[in-house]
Amino acid sequence: MRLGLEAGAQTLDIAAEHGIRGVPVSAEQLVTVGVGPVLAPLRERGLEVCQIGAFGYNPLSMDRGRQAREAATLERVIPLARETGCPYIVICGGNYHPSGFGAADPRNLQQQALDEVARALVPMAALAEKHSAKLAIEPYLKTVVSTPERFLALQEKVGSDALCVNIDVTSLYSGFWDLLDPRQTVEHICTTLAGHYGLGHVKEIALADGFHLHAGLAPLGHGATDWAQVLRLVEPHLPADSWLILEHVATPEEAHASLSHLRAAAAQVGVLLT
Repeated sequence: MRLGLEAGAQTLDIAAEHGIRGVPVSAEQLVTVGVGPVLAPLRERGLEVCQIGAFGYNPLSMDRGRQAREAATLERVIPLARETGCPYIVICGGNYHPSGFGAADPRNLQQQALDEVARALVPMAALAEKHSAKLAIEPYLKTVVSTPERFLALQEKVGSDALCVNIDVTSLYSGFWDLLDPRQTVEHICTTLAGHYGLGHVKEIALADGFHLHAGLAPLGHGATDWAQVLRLVEPHLPADSWLILEHVATPEEAHASLSHLRAAAAQVGVLLT
């Protein structure tokens, strides 16, 4: 599996230091600045695009003005994907709350939400098919795509192989027991979504001390996820043109520790990370 990295403003330097080839780029930058200028600093370091981020696209958002602009950006970046060398454009699966990923709305659980997202995605998926691009839904509890089954229902409604889903297990941890021992949940997520993978995303969610439930991002190895299990389940189904991306890395020190943990997990199950 090809390895990518996201570490905020430090991404390019940390990736180059650790011999990681893939780094993400922004859809907005590609359409406003241009493919050449955006890719120039990557090429100087021998890096490649592993993901085109269009996370602001949220077809259910109540902020209609903003979403009209996000939809226009998505329409403009789809034809540019081939030029970047990366077909995967990552979008929000849909959230009536305009934050996209920051908050939830109970209406996201309704059948109407899936129907509305599907209507918005049908023309986008057709455009992606035309340009050999992939629209990769970022699954997340707070959005419409809150379970593997919700993605499958959406994919059936859209009816296009250009729509795929990132395999991102910790984004679908749904309660206390998943945070203590997620092995059964991981098995279900990975096997249910097999055949529909877009990118692979790696980040840890861990319990924190406090009254009732407190959980958030943590370096790999600080939570209960068995990353050897994840890699064993994901590897047979991750497309050849895809990437496994370590995300939300906060510091160079965290990058070193988390990458060491991920590579040790890969070695344990005979998965090659390149």
